[in-house]
Formats: sequence, structure tokens, C-alpha cells
Amino acid sequence: MKSRHNHDMNIPRSLEPVILEKLRNDRRIVMLYGPRQVGKTTLAKKVISETGLRSLMINGEDPRVQAVWESRDLQRIRGIVSGYDLILIDEAQKILNIGLSLKLLHDSDFPGTLFITGSSSLDLAGRTKESLTGRTWTFTLYPISFSEYAAFENSFEVDGHREETLTLGSYPALLSMPSREDRIHHLI
Repeated sequence: MKSRHNHDMNIPRSLEPVILEKLRNDRRIVMLYGPRQVGKTTLAKKVISETGLRSLMINGEDPRVQAVWESRDLQRIRGIVSGYDLILIDEAQKILNIGLSLKLLHDSDFPGTLFITGSSSLDLAGRTKESLTGRTWTFTLYPISFSEYAAFENSFEVDGHREETLTLGSYPALLSMPSREDRIHHLI
């Protein structure tokens, strides 16, 4: 029987095909919200690799990136995204007025697709909602669900760790830890 807690665990997330379809077939901005540590960046990287598009990943925590996007200077923003078909801005909530800059780029002649992740959904939603009305697909990623487990493990294995999962949660980082003690220590 395979161990639930191994470092190569890659549980398929139910949002993956949905987001992939939107990125391939719709020009609207795809926004992925969710609490910290639920796997937004991992999911985003996986989906991007499956698009086959020339992609650029931008870290919203990078001060140089923040300066350009916060400037709302379309020429400076184009300088970053030029030549790419798909732009991922990870941790977008770290960029002030990100919604206005996204609107500028989206409404310009930029032919690519924008994919935004943020851990602080209320903060990011507040910063983008008005300026991006009608321009987005919005998704929320939660910790791993039992239905996602079921796609990875058989029912016997899922039942075997149901109580621990209900007690400690189903954040992806916990699932790769080798022991219950490690998982508890991680949560403290």
C-alpha cells in the first residue's frame, strides 16, 4: 500500500482542468484566491506548464516588480510582459493598486492572458473588484478535499486517515510529513 505521507505526493486538484480551460480559451483574467499554504503557487505552475504557452511568472513580493506595477505606467508594464503569451502574477495582493494596472494592460493591445494568485482574497478582491468588473474568472482554492483524496487514493486508504485529516486539516504541506508528530509540530 502506498504511503499517504511521501514527498512525491501530487494530488490532482479539482480546479486544475477548469482553470486550464479558461487560460486556453478565454481572454479574461483568471484570479485564484485562497488561504496561505493551500497550494495556489503549485497549482498555478502546474497549470501553466500544461498550457504550452510561453509563460512568465512574476513574484508580487519582489520590490522591483511592485515598483513597475504600482506605477500604472503602461509602457513600463509592457516592458515586463513583452514576448509572453501568459503572465502569472503570484502574491498579487502585495502590489498596491494591482487592479488598476491589470485593467490598463488587459484593455490595451496586450494579446496575452493574465493569471493572478493571492492569499489574501478580501484584500485582493477589494483592490481589483471595481476596476476589473466583467474582466475576470475568479476561483478559490481550499485545502485538499476528500473528493480530491479519492482521486489519488482508494477508499480504504482515505478512510484510514479520515480522523486525522478532520483533526489536523488537509493542507498540502502536512500530507508530505512522515509522522503525526511532525504534522502536529508544524501546526503549533
